[in-house]
Amino acid sequence: MNAARLCALTLKECLQIARDRSILIIGFLLPVMLILIFGFGLSMDIRHVRTGLVVGESTPLTSELVARFEGSDYFRTVRLTSRAAAETLMKDRKIDLIVEMRAGFTAAAARGKAELGVTVHSIDSNAATVMRTYVAAVLADFSARRLERGDAPALLGIDASPPAGGIAVVTRAWFNEANTSTWYLVPGLMVVIMTLVGSFLTSIVVAREWERGTMPSLLVTPATALEILLSKLIPYFAIGLVGFTVCALTAVTIFAVPVRGSFLLLTATALVYSLWALSFGLFLSALVRNQFLANQYAIIGSFLPAMALSGFIFDLRSVPVWISAVGHLMPPTYAIESVKILFLSGGSDDLVLRNLFILTAWAAGFFAAAWLALRRRSA
Repeated sequence: MNAARLCALTLKECLQIARDRSILIIGFLLPVMLILIFGFGLSMDIRHVRTGLVVGESTPLTSELVARFEGSDYFRTVRLTSRAAAETLMKDRKIDLIVEMRAGFTAAAARGKAELGVTVHSIDSNAATVMRTYVAAVLADFSARRLERGDAPALLGIDASPPAGGIAVVTRAWFNEANTSTWYLVPGLMVVIMTLVGSFLTSIVVAREWERGTMPSLLVTPATALEILLSKLIPYFAIGLVGFTVCALTAVTIFAVPVRGSFLLLTATALVYSLWALSFGLFLSALVRNQFLANQYAIIGSFLPAMALSGFIFDLRSVPVWISAVGHLMPPTYAIESVKILFLSGGSDDLVLRNLFILTAWAAGFFAAAWLALRRRSA
């Protein structure tokens, strides 16, 4: 490999990028736009659940419990006079949750046998589980306050049993003490954005040379296939790193996501994963020699799996075994796991290093495949 030729080819590619403003927009502006749009738009948290409160009697106990629901930011309540009216509103999708305190609720609570009726619109099972958890949290807090005041017996939570031996459960949230899905989603979102931008940018560079008829001219020069690929990889690698840096700064400053792991390992993971995404795009570009097809294959082969099969949103332990196996064949799965560890919990350096080794192998493999595809096409 000749260093002078490589520098000349790299300079040529940089000039090409400077003339094509769309590349700079995709490389610098698109990552920021995506992380802001998806960071604010993607959320597993449910706020202002439309709730119908059916209260069969007016007592200090029911009034206090109703005030708990009305004062919570998680519920948007409306008081109703009957169960039938509440069910009608639920069928019309005007409310998603019914909380019912029947007549005699206070007397039953004094005997420790109060029943709070909770009906959830459960077409979306995940949302239904979250709403049910919110109700249980209100009851737990309400019961704790009654115990502090000496008002016994306390109300039990949903499907709860009486506490044995006066034992109280004290919960503590680790690694996401803000209790927001944003902290969980944004680190993985950074990897998804790197996948899209990296593979999308390089999927056009070799194919563009073929379509413009300049590739045959390059191939008759002393430049080797390796030098041509490296000259196209280096500028886009720099663009990708700038995009990742901007995304990381956005995550820390705007979304307040902490960085608790090794900054060195985080940087290494970003570097190697960016190399894989760029090499994957180069491979497609060299293989199909058509910009449109290469772009489509890049989206299908990298971005969509990174969104759906990598554990970005859904834990791979909750899917069928064969789907999990497919997910673990893809580099985004290991990158997302490492980035989440390095941002949110820290530690687990052995796991991060293992993932880094796997990503390095994938990056080297696809770069070698791109080199072989270009050599075969040029033969």
